Amino acid sequence: MRTLRIGCALVVIAALCLRVPPAAGSAEIQWKAILLAGDSSAPVFDNATRDLARLLERRGVQVVATFSADRAKVSPTVPQATHEELRRLPTWVRPSAGEGCLFFATSHGTTKGLRLPQDPRAKILTPDELDEVVTATCGEAPTVLVISACHSGTFIRATTMRPQRIILTAAREDRKSFGCRPERRYTFYDGCLLTELPKAATWEDLHARVRGCITAKEASRTDPASEPQAFIGEGMKDVPLPRAR
Repeated sequence: MRTLRIGCALVVIAALCLRVPPAAGSAEIQWKAILLAGDSSAPVFDNATRDLARLLERRGVQVVATFSADRAKVSPTVPQATHEELRRLPTWVRPSAGEGCLFFATSHGTTKGLRLPQDPRAKILTPDELDEVVTATCGEAPTVLVISACHSGTFIRATTMRPQRIILTAAREDRKSFGCRPERRYTFYDGCLLTELPKAATWEDLHARVRGCITAKEASRTDPASEPQAFIGEGMKDVPLPRAR
């Protein structure tokens, strides 16, 4: 058994006898994207899902669901960002052979999970709850989770790491991320993601570029660095990003 460090996340890779599905990078994946703005206290979250949708669609990605916490934006085609609506995803989103899932969520966060303040019952989406939704929706399809929030490194844990999954987070579990002020267009992480995605070749490359972008943005701050994290499943090595069409 050997240990691989990506960012500050430790990933234990089982011995070579472990059966791992074929690498997803061996063929181009047709991505289905699910985008979630979990909080409406600042426009930065909906700005990010809106502009990421445009960027992805120019690369042939099908944006199949966009969730918002802003009640003015909620409609029959834009569900509210709640546990109940997320649990409905498997009834109308199901990747076929050759397709993969891209789940992007941006909100405030805690060490327990992602904040969903408009949910009438539970204000936090925990890592295990998100894993349950994503597994029910995407099954064994190649899956990328991008979680943009303070303390979002909490989503990289034994119960969420899978061979056919990539998880990118805006911060370490014990660190904040920055840029949630109402006067900003995006959070620091979301802005870097949107800037660097068109330049990157693979998801690993995107993570490295975003970390560099974040380091530059945070250089003048006195707060502890956010230190974005990444987990790359064994079946997801060198998976290319969707290309511009």
